[in-house]
Amino acid sequence: MNRKKRMIALLGIAAASVLILSAPGQAEGLKLGFKLTGGINYQFLGDGDAYLRGLKERTDDFIASTGYSLDQSVTPLVAHLGLEFDADAILYLTPQFGISIGTGFIRNGTLFGSGTQIIGHSSTTETDANTVSATAVPVKLGIYYAFHSIFVPTGKSSFYLFCGIGFYSAQFAMTENWSTDTLYSNYTETSKSNGIGFHGGFGSENWITPNFAFVFEIFGRYVNIGGFKGDWQSNDGTTTSSGSGSLYYFEWLDSNTGKWYPSTMIAAVAPSGSSVRSVREAKIDFSGLGLRFGIKINF
Repeated sequence: MNRKKRMIALLGIAAASVLILSAPGQAEGLKLGFKLTGGINYQFLGDGDAYLRGLKERTDDFIASTGYSLDQSVTPLVAHLGLEFDADAILYLTPQFGISIGTGFIRNGTLFGSGTQIIGHSSTTETDANTVSATAVPVKLGIYYAFHSIFVPTGKSSFYLFCGIGFYSAQFAMTENWSTDTLYSNYTETSKSNGIGFHGGFGSENWITPNFAFVFEIFGRYVNIGGFKGDWQSNDGTTTSSGSGSLYYFEWLDSNTGKWYPSTMIAAVAPSGSSVRSVREAKIDFSGLGLRFGIKINF
């Protein structure tokens, strides 16, 4: 089944779920809940991580072979940490079992200057600021199973398991702003794609009233998306150029160091030549683990 057919099938299931959740005259014993959470995640980032690692490796090799000093470096590890927001409507078919439909927002990439490197020399200072942003908005379907903890009074706190499938609309964006005391250049690119993912986790509900609770969740996700397509634009102060194409991963040979470095770029055709190898479609990996906190309201 191709991507469009999978999307149509998933959205059809989502629409049916909405009808179930909003249907009047629900059977006795059904309960509707809404859950809003937010938190942090650690994600693999895929070829977005490869791009940042290539920048750091190339700069470290350059510093080691010249008289320059590195005042601030790229920090790829920090780029794996991101923000997470989630909203779910849950229809409980029994006091313990329910089905859900939800959405959310996921953001990973360079934060807090983790993509900026500053190189100093006796005659000039060079700044290379690289911003990577990997975001996704899912439409999710899932199931919940709640059970009371044996460690706390019944009715005050409970725990639950959840899992499901989602359709993720993703975007990958990158900017590079390079400058010295007298020169500068800017480069930006944005590409989009979508794909199917899976999630699951464990949570706790701490009930303040019979219908209101604070929740805490530990979750995992598998979402590895390829097929990104988009546009790029470059400006060096005198010339502006632009184009469109697909997002590629590749390794390129730096003639100054003689080493190969991983990178990504949008191009109309796949990169080729003697200084390029391992060319393939780039993938952005939203898979990982996270923590969320929030509230839950039952009706």
